[in-house]
Amino acid sequence: MNRQTNIEPYWQDEDDWLCTVEFLPSDDPEGRLFAADVVGHLFGYAQLTNTRALALVGDPDASAYELLFSFSSPEEKKEFLSLVRSNEDMGNDYIREFTPPTSEEIRNARPLATVLPQDTLTHAMLIAATLCAGIEDDHAVS
Repeated sequence: MNRQTNIEPYWQDEDDWLCTVEFLPSDDPEGRLFAADVVGHLFGYAQLTNTRALALVGDPDASAYELLFSFSSPEEKKEFLSLVRSNEDMGNDYIREFTPPTSEEIRNARPLATVLPQDTLTHAMLIAATLCAGIEDDHAVS
């Protein structure tokens, strides 16, 4: 018996979630790069606010990926949304795109590295690392 297939994801019981969908079109390099930027910013904001970020394939035919975020406190959720709102490419319009995921989506979600295409993941992680390093540098100066 394979024990790993019988273990439920430990994030399944977390209470406060938001979900959004990003399209990573393979036939539109510019659109894919922009979406990878958005994913990178979202992941960076998640890191800065102690927010869990997970993903799952939403619609493989449309290159749609669902990004799920779990918050450990209302303050962290508020800060995450504030960071999203402050991004000129996202703003309030993007906030309206967030919806609560279903329990099935939460159960099926996995770490970004196991779901996102490699090129998108690499670009997104560079964006997230730059965001987090910039914040660290700001704290070091103050």
